Amino acid sequence: MVCSIATMPKLSTRSDSTSTDTTSEALVGVAAADIEAMVKAACHKAVDVLKTELLNMFTDITTRLQSVEKSLLSLEQKVADHDSALNDVSGRVLNIQCSVDDIMSSRDDTHARTQESLKQLEAIRSEARNAICIANDVEQYGRRNNIRIRGFKLQHDEDCQTAVAAFINDKLQINITREDIDAAHILPTKTDTSADAVPPSSASSSTLESRQHATPAIIVRFKRRDVRDSVLRKRRLLKNSSISIVEDLSALNSQTLNRVSRHPDTVTAWTWNGRIYVLTRSGAKLLVRPFQSL
Repeated sequence: MVCSIATMPKLSTRSDSTSTDTTSEALVGVAAADIEAMVKAACHKAVDVLKTELLNMFTDITTRLQSVEKSLLSLEQKVADHDSALNDVSGRVLNIQCSVDDIMSSRDDTHARTQESLKQLEAIRSEARNAICIANDVEQYGRRNNIRIRGFKLQHDEDCQTAVAAFINDKLQINITREDIDAAHILPTKTDTSADAVPPSSASSSTLESRQHATPAIIVRFKRRDVRDSVLRKRRLLKNSSISIVEDLSALNSQTLNRVSRHPDTVTAWTWNGRIYVLTRSGAKLLVRPFQSL
């Protein structure tokens, strides 16, 4: 009798399983190595791009700094030239004054000589005033990006630039950041505030002015002039508050503004870009220079 024998399926052995696992691990290892190589290449490219960007940024900053340094050197040279001219004029005024004193004390001097000396003295005085005005214009030009904030009190240990930027964003609704401000610091308190007084036309009451001067003023320098102009245009939003914003005027311009503000023919006086304007009772709008009368 013939017996049929069924063919049994071949069972996988342990050695076959081990071979499959080894092959999978090898494939995973190759894939991981490729990914790591790709990541390293991407990192190297990113670092190279970042280095290039930083180099361009530093080059641009260096160029700007060199331009600013040249401008400062030019301004310093102009101021030095004006100082030299003022010293020369002062010496000439002293000499003329001595000559006038000698003439006046002399018995045999004549009226003609006295008048001639007085004319020379007046001419030199006019020349001195012109030189002072030129030096004042140079000084005011250096303040063209500045403002003064009065009545704004900083919190304890608060960063001045950050606080000013937040104040302008909140109260004036101008979107700026701390980076738009070049510098900001509190001005030393002065016992005599006549040169920094608020014109009567720009203050609502004497009480408001007293409150503003009770808190030291803050001087702010912006990096761009258009930002400063935007702040000055929006300062009307602070009307009837204890805080005011004014231009940073030179001492001579501030004295001139106070002088014309107190004049009986003045209705109001204000400044823009360092220039002083007056509206008179007759309705005339005047541009007033230092030493000029209404």
